[in-house]
Amino acid sequence: MSLISTLTQPEVRSFIIEHQDDDWQRLLLSAHRYPGMPMKDIALQIQCRQKAKSKLPTWLVSPDVIFPGIVPLEQCSSERTARWKASLMQGETYADLTGGMGVDFWACSAQFQKATYCEQQPDLFECTQRNLPAIGLQAEVTWVHGDGVKWLRETNQKFDWIYLDPARRNHSNQKMVLLSDCEPNVLEIKDLLLDKAENILIKLSPMLDIDLAVKQLGSVENVYVIAVDDEVKELLFHVSARPAEPEMVTVNLLKNDREQKFSFTRTQEQSVISTFSKPLTYLYEPNAAVLKSGAFKSIAGDTLYKLAVSSHLYTSDVYIPEFPGRIFKINAVTKADKKEVHRLVPSGKAHITVRNFPMSVADLRKKLSLLDGGDTYLFATSDEEQRKLILVTEKITPEK
Repeated sequence: MSLISTLTQPEVRSFIIEHQDDDWQRLLLSAHRYPGMPMKDIALQIQCRQKAKSKLPTWLVSPDVIFPGIVPLEQCSSERTARWKASLMQGETYADLTGGMGVDFWACSAQFQKATYCEQQPDLFECTQRNLPAIGLQAEVTWVHGDGVKWLRETNQKFDWIYLDPARRNHSNQKMVLLSDCEPNVLEIKDLLLDKAENILIKLSPMLDIDLAVKQLGSVENVYVIAVDDEVKELLFHVSARPAEPEMVTVNLLKNDREQKFSFTRTQEQSVISTFSKPLTYLYEPNAAVLKSGAFKSIAGDTLYKLAVSSHLYTSDVYIPEFPGRIFKINAVTKADKKEVHRLVPSGKAHITVRNFPMSVADLRKKLSLLDGGDTYLFATSDEEQRKLILVTEKITPEK
């Protein structure tokens, strides 16, 4: 009996929904209490449903959704990032060459009249073909069970957008970050892609060297660095036949539907002459997407000063609430002296960040005898003259 046939039995589906919040490992160990039930498959579904709670809430609305496994669930986009990238695309025809669990396909296909889903792994294809109509599809969908690149070579269709998320693990399940190591190798099929579509969107590893990828790909119109709650999750490369200097777009998706966004070009970044200052009233720490993009000078604009070339911390006497990152009020500036720090932090608790400083967070915490937590944030850094500083700050919470 196939996985889907097993899991679509009414008593099995009811058991999964009834126990979806239970400890799946305990259920597996107590399988003898449920004779005739496929407890290994059931435990896996419960584990997946628990992992999907925040990542794929729509997948949990339908009790009939079947998850193909933990690895596809871990590798797929979150609903939030999928919806965001869907906002980049629109048109009549769309194709996803590496469909997987279909999260990106589900979100992006809603922007088109017709969409094609390709996936060569049988279990993934079968589950997704079953799941997505239950969740809700808006486009007219063509399902292709097979190699998406091979299908693209053979089809006579043209598309407004093609999307692909190349596999970034080898046969030993090791993570790969070079373009040439991914499957499919987009460097080898770029001409095919541009022949078949006006726009290509490629999702790549957040560990990738952005400038090297732009150079190798060529024809890159936009690069999107996507972070969720200050953790970089995706790099997206928009490739087209329209030659231009790529615009770098950084996006940090935060709770309560807040979003931090910053855009620049490499030419703009290189043309900025940084100005420096001692710590002033406010401290600004760029979010992870900005740091990954390399916007170390242009992020300062006309209002912020850098503390040092390599510190990537910024300061001002004027409050800039729209800054794409965290903002702090500087209450004191001192040295890494235990007695003085404890005078300034009487609670003995502080969050510590180290930037351009010759000690790790763990070593500095030990030296200063501070516990983690509290309302105080310490930044250990260096100024333009390489003097070592401890900035004692409090976080400013943005208005909702």
